[in-house]
Amino acid sequence: MFKNLTIKSRLIFTLSFLVALLLGIEMLGLFGMSKANDGLKTVYEDRVIPLGQLEHIESLLHQSRLAIAAALVTPTPEVIDKNTATFEKNVKEITKTWEEYRATYLTPEEEKLAGKFSEDRKKFVTEGLMPEVAALRTNDIKKANQIVVEKVRPLYELVKEDISSLINLQIDVAKQEYRYQQDRYATIRNIFIALIIIVLALAVLISIAVTRAVFRPLEKAVKIARGVAAGDFTQQIEVRSADEIGQLMQALKEMNDSLVKIIGQLRDSETHVRAMLNNLIEGIITINEYGAIGTFNSAAERIFGYAEAEVVEKNVSMLMPSPYHEAHDGYLARYLQTGEKKIIGISREVVGLRKDGTTFPMELAVIETRQGERRIFTGSVRDISERRQAEEQKARLIHELESTHEELKSFAYVVSHDLKAPLRAISALAGWLSHDYSDKFDEEGKEHMRLLIKRVYRMDNLINGILQYSRVGQVKEKIIAVDLDQLVREVIDLLSPPANIVVTIENTLPTVMAEPTRIEQVFQNLLSNAIKYMDKPQGEIRIACSSEGKQWKFLISDNGPGIELRHFERIFQLFQTLVPRDRVEGTGVGLSLVKKIVEMYGGKIWLESKVGEGSTFFFTLPKTVTTASSN
Repeated sequence: MFKNLTIKSRLIFTLSFLVALLLGIEMLGLFGMSKANDGLKTVYEDRVIPLGQLEHIESLLHQSRLAIAAALVTPTPEVIDKNTATFEKNVKEITKTWEEYRATYLTPEEEKLAGKFSEDRKKFVTEGLMPEVAALRTNDIKKANQIVVEKVRPLYELVKEDISSLINLQIDVAKQEYRYQQDRYATIRNIFIALIIIVLALAVLISIAVTRAVFRPLEKAVKIARGVAAGDFTQQIEVRSADEIGQLMQALKEMNDSLVKIIGQLRDSETHVRAMLNNLIEGIITINEYGAIGTFNSAAERIFGYAEAEVVEKNVSMLMPSPYHEAHDGYLARYLQTGEKKIIGISREVVGLRKDGTTFPMELAVIETRQGERRIFTGSVRDISERRQAEEQKARLIHELESTHEELKSFAYVVSHDLKAPLRAISALAGWLSHDYSDKFDEEGKEHMRLLIKRVYRMDNLINGILQYSRVGQVKEKIIAVDLDQLVREVIDLLSPPANIVVTIENTLPTVMAEPTRIEQVFQNLLSNAIKYMDKPQGEIRIACSSEGKQWKFLISDNGPGIELRHFERIFQLFQTLVPRDRVEGTGVGLSLVKKIVEMYGGKIWLESKVGEGSTFFFTLPKTVTTASSN
């Protein structure tokens, strides 16, 4: 069962066993030491302390006898009082100490001796010492000497013998118990040392087992891995276990098989890549750090006119005209030394040299790769002769277009000037006729004159509209911060809407970076149309702005006549009006001008409308040209 475990599980089990064993040994040692300590403590409490108590009692008895003897030798009242007081004190101390001694642990033999001592001490005190003290206090020295001879001395000898026997017995028992505890401590110590030796032996055996089970198979696995790394894929890899070593060997076996398969795939891929290179439109050329050509695909053959066999292993400078031919090796050597890039990693236009000696413009992009310690430079080459011709043709067309544009612009100014001069003359002449000959005209004549003056004004406005439309995007103003909130209010004041039309700005408009005149033309044309075409007795015009992502969205809404859906596109076309000009004066340029300005700033304009209910014009301006200050 143990062999079926993984190496990790085996190591965990072994280490856990050793840890548990060491903990057990430590706990056993601590337990033995604790027991030995308790034994020594018991010896101290049960033998040493009682022994001291007995010696103290013996000393007090001896002191009491000496005090009585001193009182007999010098029977003065002072000596008798002092010594009898000492005697009484010693008797109390003996009684107290004896009671403490009897409270300790005593063997049966000690109990027997203690009983005998209690009886002899009682007789010694009651029959000897107490009468002796009484005789001394009555100053009956003769009687006191008689009591000493007859009672005190014999009884003291008995008491002394008893206490000496108890002391000797305590000493003997203490020695026995101390030797027992010493032997016990030595036994525990020897067991502890033996267990430590056993653990060390187990550790050595486990180390040997781990070496055989883990390190030798690992060395074999390393040898196999090095062989695979060196390209030896013919090794026989055997999997003999299911543990980590077995899994490692299985992984090595799978890696070996996978590498054999991958090498076969790489060979197939190399064939495939070469086929792809030969089918690419761009020429692909690879060189090493010495400039020698390694790869030259079919497109490169077609571009330069060389076959691959003619250029492989030759210097790539053969594909370059002078002076690049002579300088190329120096460029390459300088890059390898300094790492300074002039063409690597970027695309640029250079000149190539064909086999027939002709040169041609080409686009070259070079990348650098590494194959071990070797550097490989791969160049992608494209013949751009046709593109260069197309660019030259495009440049010619742009130049012709710019010339035509300038001519049209000059024509517009010349036409406007040539048209405005006679218009001003006609306007002035019509004004004089209407003023000087008003009494000569009948009603029909006056109506004709009024129509004449009106048509002149209309023609003048139309010419001005054409000029404004042609100037959008051509005449540049300085782009400044324009506060639309202030600008729109100025436009409303300038238009002076009638009293029956209320214009409302619903929220604070933002500040935009733009040309003030262009933005003013947008709001002026939209608001003037809303005012001009209002057909309700109480007109309402709303202006609002909202933020939508990266754009500001503006709306100008009115409750006027509305616009049919089929006219939504038409109204933004030049010279288009929905109402006859004789009924409402207009040029048909305003909304075209608005659309051109909004789109010039990257925005868009559209409308929503219901006939009879009104129209809402929306337009957007990108925030990239704004500094937001709206709320």
